[in-house]
Amino acid sequence: MSFANFDIEAQRSVSKGRKSVEPEQTALQNDLDSIISKTSDQVQTFASLVQQHDKQRRQLGTKRDCIQLRNNVNVLEVRIEDMEGAIKQLVNNLVQLINKNQKSSKENSIEITSKQILIKERLTKEFSELQSSFHTARRQAEDKMKQTPIQAHVDEQTPLLDNSEQQQQQQTQVDPDLVEQTELQYHMLLTEERNRELNQVSQGIQEVNSIFKDLSELVQQQGEQLDTVEDNILQLHSNTQGADRELQKAHEYQRRRSKWSCIFLVALCVFVLIVVLAVLS
Repeated sequence: MSFANFDIEAQRSVSKGRKSVEPEQTALQNDLDSIISKTSDQVQTFASLVQQHDKQRRQLGTKRDCIQLRNNVNVLEVRIEDMEGAIKQLVNNLVQLINKNQKSSKENSIEITSKQILIKERLTKEFSELQSSFHTARRQAEDKMKQTPIQAHVDEQTPLLDNSEQQQQQQTQVDPDLVEQTELQYHMLLTEERNRELNQVSQGIQEVNSIFKDLSELVQQQGEQLDTVEDNILQLHSNTQGADRELQKAHEYQRRRSKWSCIFLVALCVFVLIVVLAVLS
């Protein structure tokens, strides 16, 4: 074996380079996972706010419609718009980062897994659907506000506040409640969805159980019929054997009867011959 063409220093430098690149790739991979997790959390919060807005939008034009409700709708729309812009920037950065690393062939690029690609596609699709739903609900809310205007009712015992003070008071009162309500509704929706899935699974199990019961009854009926057929075959076999024995007896009796008939006929012929000879003599 020859070691003339083997450069030891070059191999060491390459191995050191690989070891230095691996921590960088791990750090970049962790940053990508952190961006994905943050984007997913923001999309979930955005979905909760959109659901809250849709619920309040449905109350417009009903008996529960009031100035406070419409102010809450407006404040919630502003908050959703701010979050929409931030999430849009996050999603765009995530898509660009994944697409760039997919196309890049450099050693310091991040290794994108199929799971990360699926999560990116799911987040993009979900965010796009939520945007479309929010804008549709917002247009409907504006139409309802225009079609059913209401007048402000002021309590005589409380003095009027300035617009700036009212807005500050509404913001201080709405924001904590909105967070609690959105989280509660989100968990309630998850619970309802799980209950529906459990009910579907339970119905499927009941259907499978009824199918197995029907199959058991059919197998039992078929087994009884097979037992009856087996009994009939055994009885037919025994009857066939009995008939065979009777036929053998009849054949033996017929053979004996033919033998005695022949003997009697011969004896009768001999007797007649003797009588004829006696008469002639």
